[in-house]
Amino acid sequence: MMSVETWLFCTICGLATTILGIFAPKLCKKMGLMDVPDARKTHQRPTPLLGGLALALIALPTSLIYGIFLSSPELRPSILIFISAAIAMVLMGMEDDRRTLTARNRLILSLIIFASVATFDPLFNIRVLRFGNGAFEIGMGVAAVGIFFTTICCVGLVNAVNMADGKNGLVIGLCLGWLTMLAMRAPISLVPFILILISCLAILLIFNLRGNVFLGDGGVYGLACVISLLAIAIYNSPGAVGGHALAAEELMLLFGIPVLDSFRLTFARLRRGQSPMAPDRDHFHHHLQSKFGWPLGLAVYLVIALVPAVLGLMNFVLPIICLTLIMAIYFTMIMLTQGDKPKNTPIDQ
Repeated sequence: MMSVETWLFCTICGLATTILGIFAPKLCKKMGLMDVPDARKTHQRPTPLLGGLALALIALPTSLIYGIFLSSPELRPSILIFISAAIAMVLMGMEDDRRTLTARNRLILSLIIFASVATFDPLFNIRVLRFGNGAFEIGMGVAAVGIFFTTICCVGLVNAVNMADGKNGLVIGLCLGWLTMLAMRAPISLVPFILILISCLAILLIFNLRGNVFLGDGGVYGLACVISLLAIAIYNSPGAVGGHALAAEELMLLFGIPVLDSFRLTFARLRRGQSPMAPDRDHFHHHLQSKFGWPLGLAVYLVIALVPAVLGLMNFVLPIICLTLIMAIYFTMIMLTQGDKPKNTPIDQ
């Protein structure tokens, strides 16, 4: 049951996010955080890029205050590292929103941030891949291998989430689903931080669905960092799956669709001789828009991405079966919508 203190922090976070959303146009304009329509971006008017500010000014400071005053002393160093990494990713993303950093610089900074976190705190370092109920394990051997593997996984998830950020409600909807499922397995000490993030994102979702604000790279990078580090921390925590809270295949299931889409897009662009970061309209959400329109395509995406994960994490269906189902549905939808034109073109990010 949620404590009174947690309710209070969540309420404050939600109210503060609401106020920030109301004043977003003026604030973001002063800070140079406006997304202006162009040949590729089809939204109707300059739109505030509020995601990074919402995290940096509200969700993360609220989490930090909760961690300092209400979390256990043993957890506080990890919370400080977690918040510091998230703020660093948010600031990098906001700088990219304002001045457009090169893909190389973004990659280097992301590698440094995640490698530092994995080096300084074992809670955020994957040392063993545990499958099933601990029946099969793959150890990373020396610490450097675990740090390298963890860093690559985190940077990969950031890239996958960034690629999914193209339609209103999509990334926030995914993050709300992921946080809810992580809360199901998280130790009680981490649940308040998840709920604080959910209270912020729920308000942002309302503004985002109405086209009043976008996440921007600051919001996307920050959220992807928060989700990846929380997932690793929960994976390393005690639980009912072979003595731990999550199995490796459950993490794969949780992030399956965005990661699968990023692999396909990267491979397809390299085959065409393009940069893996080159923009196009071949993303999974574009295919769903061509088939169902939008926002119905949003609902279809979230169902495909999240429902199998819920079934797997609640032990209704084996995770490996859910993973197979996700892959089958994903590639079937891609083949069925090849060459289709979008049914409508609502506000795009």
